[in-house]
Order: sequence, then C-alpha cells, then structure tokens
Amino acid sequence: MDLARYFSTRRKQSKDGSNQTESHQRRHLPLLATPVNKDVLEVLSSDGSVDLEKLDTHSSSGTLAISKTSSGNPIIYKRHHEASTIELFYDLFFVANLATDEIALINYLKLFTLLWFTWLSVTLFDVRFSVDCLWNRLCKAVQFGVMTGWVFAGPIFDKYDASDDRRSFKAFALVLAISRFTIALQYIVVLIQGRHFRQTLVPVGLSALVYVCSGVAFLTTRFVFASGAIGTKEQVTWFIFAIVEGLLIIGIAIYWRIVSFKYTHLVERMQLLTLIIIGEGIIGMVKSVACIAKGQSHNNGREVGTVIAACLLLVRFSSLYFDQLSHDRFGTIRQQVWVSLHYPLHAAILFCVEGSTSIIVWNSAVQALKWMWTRKPTDMANPAYGFSNDADFINYLNKTMWDIDARFKSKGWNSTYLWDGNLTTIANYTNLYGFQTATWNNRTGNVVNKMFNNAQLFAFESHADTLAKINAVAYTNESAEAHLQAVYDVFNVTVMQFYIGAGAMLLILAIMYWFNKLHKTKYEFGEMIIRTAIGFALILVGVAAVLVNRTTSGFKFQASEWIIAIVVIGFTVGE
Repeated sequence: MDLARYFSTRRKQSKDGSNQTESHQRRHLPLLATPVNKDVLEVLSSDGSVDLEKLDTHSSSGTLAISKTSSGNPIIYKRHHEASTIELFYDLFFVANLATDEIALINYLKLFTLLWFTWLSVTLFDVRFSVDCLWNRLCKAVQFGVMTGWVFAGPIFDKYDASDDRRSFKAFALVLAISRFTIALQYIVVLIQGRHFRQTLVPVGLSALVYVCSGVAFLTTRFVFASGAIGTKEQVTWFIFAIVEGLLIIGIAIYWRIVSFKYTHLVERMQLLTLIIIGEGIIGMVKSVACIAKGQSHNNGREVGTVIAACLLLVRFSSLYFDQLSHDRFGTIRQQVWVSLHYPLHAAILFCVEGSTSIIVWNSAVQALKWMWTRKPTDMANPAYGFSNDADFINYLNKTMWDIDARFKSKGWNSTYLWDGNLTTIANYTNLYGFQTATWNNRTGNVVNKMFNNAQLFAFESHADTLAKINAVAYTNESAEAHLQAVYDVFNVTVMQFYIGAGAMLLILAIMYWFNKLHKTKYEFGEMIIRTAIGFALILVGVAAVLVNRTTSGFKFQASEWIIAIVVIGFTVGE
C-alpha cells in the first residue's frame, strides 16, 4: 500500500511526453459522471439496446471488447484499484470522532459501532460506483457534514455529560437520517445510469431501498422517542439499524456478484482505516508521554520502559495485520467476510490502544504512589513508632509533604492541600492526650491517613490532561479515600479492557487469516493455532489480574510496568 501517491504535488504527465502544455491543463469537472465502463458504453452506443448477459467477450462488430470477471460476468462498472484523495480525507473524519467504567465503556462501544457502520455505508458505495464529478463531491460534502454532526452524539453516549440529551438525540437522529438518504440518492442515480443492464437493476435498486428504509427508521426515532430520558433502548435501536443495513448491503453483494467488491479497492480502504486507528494510538501515546513528563519533576526507568513497550505494541499491531494479507488468495465471499470482521477487529484495536495510553499514565501515577508508601507510617495504630517526641514526628510529616510538593510540577501540592492545619491538630492532641497514648495514636493515625490519602489522590490529579474524566467518577464531597478507591476501580476496567482488546485482536486476526488463505500450509495452520492460544491466554490474564486481587498488593499495582510489556511479548510470539 503506497501512501506516497496521496501526497504527491506533481501533476501527472501524458504517457508519450508530448504536448507538455496540454498535459498540465486542468480538466473541467463534469456535473454528473457515469460509473459505467467505457467499453460497455461503446457497445451500447454502437448496438443500441443490448443484453450484456448474453453478449460474448467481443461485440457484434468484432472491434469492441468487454471486460469480464473470472466467473464470466461482464464488468459493467468502473473498477478503482486505489483510494482517491477525497476518500482518504473522509476516512480521517472517522478518527476525529473517537472509558472510564463499565457503563461508559459499553456506551463507547455503542458509539463506535454507530460510527463504524456509518463509515462503512459510504465506503461500500464509493469503492464500486463513485466517480469524480460535482454530484459525488456534493454528496461527499454532505457526508463530511454528517461526520461533523457527531458532536451531537457526545451528550447521548457520555453519561458524565449533563447536557440536554433529548435535544441532542433529536438532532443526531436527523443527522443519521440525512446520511442514509444521501447514500440512497447516490444509488438511485447509479440505478438510472445503468438502467440498460438488467443484471444491475435488482441489486442496485435493493441497495437504494435499504438506505431509504434505514433513513426513514432513523428519522422515525426522532419522533417516537420524543419524550423521556435517553437510555439503552434508544441507543440500541440506532446501532441495530446500522448493523442490519451494513449486513444487508454485504449480503446483496454476495448474492448478486455483478455488484460484488471484487476488483475494487475495498481491501485497501480497510487497510487505510486500520492504519488511521493505529495512528490514533500513536497520538494518544504522545499525549500520555507529554502528560507524565509535565506532571512530575522526574520520571524513573519503569515509566520509560512502559513508554517503550507502548511503542513496540503499535509496531506489533501493524506487522500482525499487514503482513498476513495475501491479495492473490482472496475469493469473493471470503473477501466480504474478511471485510466484515474488521468491525470487531477495529473495536479490539481501539480498546487496546486507548487502554495502553491510559496505562502509561496509570503506571506513572503508581510509581508516585509506591514512593509515597515508603514515606507513609506503616502502622496507623502507632503512627509515630520510632520517634521519641511529637516535634520530630511533625517535622518528618512536614518534610514529607514538601517532598511530595517537589515531586510534581503541573500542580502545587502546597496550594492544593493545606497540611499545616493537620500538623497543628497533631500538636494539640499531644497537649490533650499525651504523646503516643492510645487516644493520641488513634486520632493521630486518622489524621495521618487522611493526609496521605489526599496526597495519593493528588498523584492522579497532577496528571489532569488525561485523567480529568477519571476524576469525574467520584463526587467532590466524598472523602479522599472513597475518591481514591473510585479511581482504582476505573483502572480495574482499563486493565481488563486492555487485555481483552489485545486477546480479541489476536483471535480475530486468526479468523481473518483463515478466510484470507484458501490453501493453507502447515506453517500457516500453526500460526493460527498459536494466535488463538495466546489470544485466550491474554484475556484470562486480564480477567485474573483484576478479579484475583483488587488491593494495592495486586498485579496492577505491584507489576504496573509489566502490563503492556506482557502483551508485547504475547504479540511477538503470536507473529
């Protein structure tokens, strides 16, 4: 897949090199161009109304040849073997619209599903029927506007957004309906342009009907769900519509081979979108690195190692996906099943890369927590153990608080939490109850515990660039300990999401490998078995890492720097 052609600024020259002035002239863009092949149009113009189904390879004149597929079907529509610049530009809008807990993660999957199948609807038309003309550019501009209209989806799928969900729901339903009606119009235009060819009337007409019905269905939800809160029922209705329309269009292409995706650049479009999604992981990783560099005054080797592992993970993504594809071994049905499998694959990649970017920050925060734990008194029942008087103990606590302040640079700990009041309280306890008495130990232990809980919470708040949403999972009036536990629970979901996404990716790639290879060698069978085994193993590791021990002595704390590295090792073995 050569991306250089999309960025070339040189104009194409004529093949014979003659008439340089003419070759540099800009062609006028037609208002409406036909997707029908030139040789078919020539036969039609010479023979009038013609039955292409009964036509031999050559026309009656013997001079005009019609291209045919390997199965003998005439190639009526122009074949595009590479994505156009405007198609690539549309793909970039996909990533511009890209969880914190279980519910948010499920909502994220719903939003991704709706977005992916909306993109697929446009792509399935483009790869078969799109030609460069004003009409198609106008339709593409509408689809650009539709992608921009995804801003209305935020309040609907974001449970932490307090915006007016009902208003956003009605606006977004209209956006989705416009998208489908636009595609339906494009199919109707193609139907009219190819009305002379009986083989295409039914499949193209059915495709137009699918999108008309889909548009009506989306528009209906705008009025049917006109009152009440937006919940799962409304969201699920949308993405069921999206999935059904996508499967119907693929089914039509499988049954009527005349409009199949063979000899199109659909495989390349899927590769480009996969590359863009992986690229989004690179952007997220860079943001996370900037976040941890800006959050703390220095970073240790474990943090650097996690970043290196995240880089290697993205490289593994690319090699596992792109190295296994064999274009020459694709059958028509196998190709379309392979394309359909990209939905779960892209969801798995997205979960994995988004999880890895959060884990980079998580590991950085955990390194700060581990450092704080070495400064925190080990026994809260006797917090001043080893100190001879309260003055030394108070000085130690004061120095520790200032050391914490020096460790972080994005926010000031001394301005966030005023610990002088706590130190004064401890001194008052000494005057009231005496140093290290039972009452003094009990009350001082509570104060010290509160100080360090707030300090640990500050370790996450200092990485505010990527953890702002995580801090929203707990209410501000909750105690620091409760807020801290809520953040821990978020990363239980993140770690599980990361491992399940990584394992699912290997499992899906193994299935795609199967459909991509018609005649498999023993080596290829071995690769599929290894990927399947490692995929299941990674899922089990993720579930066990979270469920076996959720405390600070668990895997996600004690081995936080190995969370990404384990997946990299698994991907390397699976390749």
